[in-house]
Amino acid sequence: MDLSNNASVIIVTYNHKKYMKACLTSVLDNNPLEVIVVDNGSTDGTVEFIEKEFPQVKIIKSPRNLGYGGGNNLGVKHARGEYVAILNPDTKVEKNWLEELLKPLKREEKLITTPKILTYEGSKINTCGNMDHFTGLTFTRGLNESPEKFDKFEYLSGLSGACFAMRRKDYLELGGFDENFFAYNEDAEFSWRAHAKGFKILYVPTSIVYHDYELKVPPEKIYHLEKGRYIILRKYLTRKGLLLILPSLLVTEMLTWGYSILNGISGVKFKIKGLKEGIRTEVEKIECDRKKLLKSLDWKVPEEQLSYSVVDRIIKKIANFVYWINYRVIVR
Repeated sequence: MDLSNNASVIIVTYNHKKYMKACLTSVLDNNPLEVIVVDNGSTDGTVEFIEKEFPQVKIIKSPRNLGYGGGNNLGVKHARGEYVAILNPDTKVEKNWLEELLKPLKREEKLITTPKILTYEGSKINTCGNMDHFTGLTFTRGLNESPEKFDKFEYLSGLSGACFAMRRKDYLELGGFDENFFAYNEDAEFSWRAHAKGFKILYVPTSIVYHDYELKVPPEKIYHLEKGRYIILRKYLTRKGLLLILPSLLVTEMLTWGYSILNGISGVKFKIKGLKEGIRTEVEKIECDRKKLLKSLDWKVPEEQLSYSVVDRIIKKIANFVYWINYRVIVR
């Protein structure tokens, strides 16, 4: 049985006209039940292009920009499929991408699947799921590695918001993306919530997606990432829990402040803005087995990501030593 024809593919766009032909052509080749494009107020002719070239695609025009999370929540509410696949617009997919992503969902309950995502031309890995760190940091897994690597199915700490699949009812029961996250880190928060509610995240190497993405963290992105990190920590950890991981939190503060300072005055300003808003934003505490939650997350940060010198790598190596000791204490 082909599971693809029981799946709705959700694509949120904002001025992504140049990607739409390749993205929608490749997605439709996988015979999904429906393709839903949620447009967040594009001004580049995205909607008109889709209406003309892909009349079979369902378009939902949002009156305002809901952000990535809010757009996907709107799309899933209108979906008819038993399964939903969330997909970035600046992607194209392999044949059987969708079927491979859905097969494990047929066999296992409380599961989310995420594919192998390569760079747009396919020369290297973009991400094979994410690494969600227990201090709220998030990293792409397998970044810039050979496409042949990471060829085994594995349970992970984090899904990639660029693409994942799950049962529609599970998405709705989990509450969808937290709309406090306008951009970035919404996938990390969703991963923490999934683990908190007893879900597993499975990496599916046989499902291939190509993504036009290059890892960059300019000052404005620092704001979104740090705001999201503080919200996640406040949402899932008690004061006692935060005290238990305080040594690791202090190390992470040193790393994020250091990176912000390297980005100059604007980097520092956006770091402070993210800190303030992350602490002030009203959050709904999630009740869960916090030790079990922390066990599902990663303790190590990749030493090569966003490192520009030998000194950077040495600092991260020292940080990982502190993380390892602290993590062993809290999860024993």
